[in-house]
Amino acid sequence: MDITDFIKLAAQEPPLPFLIIGGYAVGAHGHTRATFDVDFLVRAADRETWLGRLVAAGLKLFAQTKSFAQFSQPSAGDGLDLMFVDDATYDRMWQAAELRDFGGVPARIPCLDHVLALKLHVLKQALPHRTSKDAEDVEMLVRRNELNLLDPRYETLFLKYGTREIYDTFVRILRHP
Repeated sequence: MDITDFIKLAAQEPPLPFLIIGGYAVGAHGHTRATFDVDFLVRAADRETWLGRLVAAGLKLFAQTKSFAQFSQPSAGDGLDLMFVDDATYDRMWQAAELRDFGGVPARIPCLDHVLALKLHVLKQALPHRTSKDAEDVEMLVRRNELNLLDPRYETLFLKYGTREIYDTFVRILRHP
């Protein structure tokens, strides 16, 4: 299974709403990089339905927490990670989401600001196995989308989801006037 298969799996009756996040969303916003899994942001209220559907499709649940579930395939192929959020968060992100094409199959991704917020939230946690990848994603999204981090809107975004140190570091790295 690949990303298009996962999208089609979500569309089966009853359809399960989701947003594509992670590497595929980063790529859709201009920074293509290697990714070895597919990431969906989904409603926490749909958790059991998602888990049942994915196991029934032959995926193997290999790790889960309150906020995440990770699946692998018995044979080679992309894994699928689910990030569970409350209804209010999901609805806010869905309202601003953008429709994109993934191998001829349409699906929604978060808007650029929401992708940045997700990345900043992870950077704030300072997880050693994620920091360099997520920092590169933020840097390249800012560069490729020609964002001015000195715009108060972006300073507010960085401070809300990241930290002052993260914001100041990116302003310094990107050498905004």
